[in-house]
Amino acid sequence: MSAGCDAISLLGNVLARQFAADHGAVEAVMFRDGYLSEASASNVLVVRQGKIVAPPKDNLILPGITYDATIELAREGGLPFEMRPVTRDEALAADEMWLSSSTKEVLAVTTLDGKPFAGGRPGPMFKRMHALFQAAKPKARSAA
Repeated sequence: MSAGCDAISLLGNVLARQFAADHGAVEAVMFRDGYLSEASASNVLVVRQGKIVAPPKDNLILPGITYDATIELAREGGLPFEMRPVTRDEALAADEMWLSSSTKEVLAVTTLDGKPFAGGRPGPMFKRMHALFQAAKPKARSAA
């Protein structure tokens, strides 16, 4: 590697995902310096007081196509949205938390650290976002 090149190491993410799997979890939500960053293989968004809040994309968060799609669908669907740093305390006290990835689309976090999170069920904003995802999918064409 030449001087001045940036490198991305995913070892921490891989180890976090394995740790989560070993403990019966789908994902590991990660924080850096007291702020929500991402999950081991997904982006993370929270809902606070009726507004979707997402950590800003930067060099510390892997870009996500589904993260971008979630933001776009929120805007198109008229869902309040804000991109800003999210503190650990704010994330853990959120009304809802979601994972977004190509394989999960958008998935409500209902258990965190082995305990029910946000009532242990998908919240109303998640249900709206999930419906927006489903409506945005191309309709299957029947074979004639």
